[in-house]
Amino acid sequence: MHFPSRHEKWLILAFLAAITIFFYWKVLFTNHFMFPGDAATFFYPYLSFVHEEMRHFHLPLWDPYAMSGFPIIGDPESQIFYPINWLFVVIHPFGELPYKLVECQEILHFCLAGLFMYLLARTFVHSKAAALCSGLLFMFSGAMVVHTQHLASIDAMAWFPLIFLFARRGLLYEDLFFTVSAGVIFGVQILAGHWQHSAYLGVLLLLYFAYEAFFGPDRAHLWPRWILGLLIIGGVGAALAMVQIIPTHELGDLSVRSYLNYSDITVGNERRFLYTLFLPNFYGGLNGVPAWSGLTFNYVFLSVPGCLLGLLGLIETVRRRNFFWLGLILLCTEISYGNQGHLGNAIYHTPILNLFRNPNTFFDVANFALCLMVALGADALFSRSLPPLLLKYLPASLTLLLLSAIIAGLVIRLGDRIQGWYHMLAVLALVCVAIIAMLQNKLPLIALQGSILGLMLFQLFFYQMNQVFNAYPQDPRKHVSRDFALGQTKVVQFLRADRGEDFRMAAIAGPVWSDSGPNVWGIRGIYGWNPITIRRYDEYIRGFTNVENYATPWGGPDTNLQSSMLDLLGAKYVLVGDSDLEQKFGLPQSEKFESIFTGWDSLDGYRNKNYLSRAWFFQKAYVLPDEEQVFALMASNWFDGRKTLLMEAKDAGHATLVESQSTLRLDLKQATVSKGDSIGDLLCANPIPMLAGWANHKDDWLRYEIPAITQAGSYVLLMKYSAAQRPTPSLEVAVNSGDNLQRSGPITVPGTIEWRCDRSRTVDLGRFELTPGRNQLKIISRIPSDIHIYAFWLIRLPAEESNTTGAFSFSNYSVSENRISFHSQQDRGGFVMLNEINYPGWEGNVDGNPVPIIQGDGIFRVVSVPAGSHDLEFRFWPTHFTIGAAISIMTLALYFIFAIARLRSR
Repeated sequence: MHFPSRHEKWLILAFLAAITIFFYWKVLFTNHFMFPGDAATFFYPYLSFVHEEMRHFHLPLWDPYAMSGFPIIGDPESQIFYPINWLFVVIHPFGELPYKLVECQEILHFCLAGLFMYLLARTFVHSKAAALCSGLLFMFSGAMVVHTQHLASIDAMAWFPLIFLFARRGLLYEDLFFTVSAGVIFGVQILAGHWQHSAYLGVLLLLYFAYEAFFGPDRAHLWPRWILGLLIIGGVGAALAMVQIIPTHELGDLSVRSYLNYSDITVGNERRFLYTLFLPNFYGGLNGVPAWSGLTFNYVFLSVPGCLLGLLGLIETVRRRNFFWLGLILLCTEISYGNQGHLGNAIYHTPILNLFRNPNTFFDVANFALCLMVALGADALFSRSLPPLLLKYLPASLTLLLLSAIIAGLVIRLGDRIQGWYHMLAVLALVCVAIIAMLQNKLPLIALQGSILGLMLFQLFFYQMNQVFNAYPQDPRKHVSRDFALGQTKVVQFLRADRGEDFRMAAIAGPVWSDSGPNVWGIRGIYGWNPITIRRYDEYIRGFTNVENYATPWGGPDTNLQSSMLDLLGAKYVLVGDSDLEQKFGLPQSEKFESIFTGWDSLDGYRNKNYLSRAWFFQKAYVLPDEEQVFALMASNWFDGRKTLLMEAKDAGHATLVESQSTLRLDLKQATVSKGDSIGDLLCANPIPMLAGWANHKDDWLRYEIPAITQAGSYVLLMKYSAAQRPTPSLEVAVNSGDNLQRSGPITVPGTIEWRCDRSRTVDLGRFELTPGRNQLKIISRIPSDIHIYAFWLIRLPAEESNTTGAFSFSNYSVSENRISFHSQQDRGGFVMLNEINYPGWEGNVDGNPVPIIQGDGIFRVVSVPAGSHDLEFRFWPTHFTIGAAISIMTLALYFIFAIARLRSR
């Protein structure tokens, strides 16, 4: 290993910092460009909330602004405990978090990525210029720059080289300090928030340590140290990050992340994406060229000289009989194809790796290896240490390569079909000429090094700098900030002027408004976007909204704003950005909504007269078997959130004042159908039975012999389904109960955004009187429109009762992010429901005495209270969080003691 001097490190750091600043000068020094996409609409809003809490000396635990309340402590991408982000508070303690400061944080990580890769490469090669090639390529490679919007990914990838450097040094030099240090930095990388890349790094270290132990030159001395080293790195890293791991593990089990299906886990890159290694405009999208395919995962540009040097580096490692790097690149490239390759099924069945979407990003490991190979190839070329045979035939090989590229461009006319082909030819020609001239002693070595570095930087800057994927032409101060939303202010000011603090807004208006913008404005909203949204909440929102991604509304007509489920969330204001949708939602004609403004910031606003202000009282609750039936019944036309409280059997426990409702689930396999098949839905995480291929013809029918009814009464028929085809189905229902024929319909079935079962919805197919004895159900499709059916339920409705709540009132509200208290007065015992999301860690108190929180209406907090006057309080403190924090602090303290002892001993 070769270790750079302190002077060299500072000199390289200064150079990389200067070139990074130049690369991003428009983002840093003007307000005409900003980082796009998720950086603005996802990461910044959550980081803004975290910054606001921390600068007021509050630990961010619960976020009340997105998705009606969210346990932000469990979201690793909020980076609450990432040390570098604590600088936000130090640098800007007296105001809102500027978006530019978040951009500076990410730009810093590009610089760190280059520095760390340079330091790693210097342990492999003698040449500083070769190591510099590696560092520059890694920091500005397509696989890095194209992910600028994914802030946590960039932060995590930046630490790859340093962790690998320390881990390798600890392994090969039997240095425990570096092994432990690798574990500490691994923990920091975990805290950076993108655990997928931490898992990939773990795989990389496992493969590298195993290769050295089985095939490396020092393999006889590495047993069993290599296994112990891996355990130390993983254990120290996990211990340091335990403050984040415990809350995230809890949220992960309760989030949509626990519902990944085969497609989520295995959809990979296009098989042609490797062309972008040297043909950046293969898919278009750069320098104004129209794009014909997405770039986010398919763009991996390394420049022409980078590809040539990387190939030479692989040849050099194979010559040394080291096959690890070649094998790693081939393996990670194949995995990145996902189910378009050969290892999709293997990933789907591999623990840990099957917890993540997008195997495309496995190429980030291959990219890391390729950038390192560039250093080895450049070093071998600059020192002429390539095999004699290769040195002899390299000029001829380069000439043949150049001629082949020219012929392909002119004869096959690739130059006319692929933007940038001739640009690639020009750079290839210059590189070939420079290398051949150096090998024939007609060009000084320093001139070759300068030529390679210059051409590499030219291509990287020409194709990567100021592109939409890393420099969106917008003013970051006005895109989403404390007072601005997409350059507008009027609606934000209007909502903030309502000081009631007892309401939320429902914005069906596209990015920023429907995503996580409320976090920035401090306005509570019912929608949002987060890849670990609470699963129950996502299902609740689907009860009345057609959602596209998690709890983000899709602006289609299949949204029922008349639903009582909307009212329960306290949605006082509805914002719509499409006048056609307003008509389809029935807002202008509705007695429930009143227009409050039109055309403000391209939005129309409505006030919901029926919104629930914080809390409500119920004398009794109705119990159903599980959450599926609760959400299904809430989506029915019968449900009224102010009259009915629903509980699940497991939550009701020994509660009094509850009444169980008869529920009958109809077995799909028992249905007689005109056509269609009962199969397992492979788009589900755990394939469940569904009826497919039905209703795609007019007058398709389905018939059931309803099992014996034990309790006569009024039953509502509910169907769980997905229907992504337009027009959506129209169904008629007929029920024979004895001699009584009852009909319902035609019923227009609301559409779903996808066919996946986790995008399913429930529709009310009618209310029927059933008696013990023979009951028959028949459903007929009135228009051709395919539908996937997952379940039918018949749920007995409670008998109508008058004045079930009595007199009650609530007062003296005290509200903060992690606590809410108020005074309750009611003339009888029953249940108080707070329209706040229930989640493990919330604790309830009545008159200072702890009481269990019951889950009501699927997602809300409910407590049982006796008649009279009471003080109620709810506090949030995540389960086992204290234990995780103690482990992290202890790990950090022990490491500092270990490091100080090491320094003194040296």
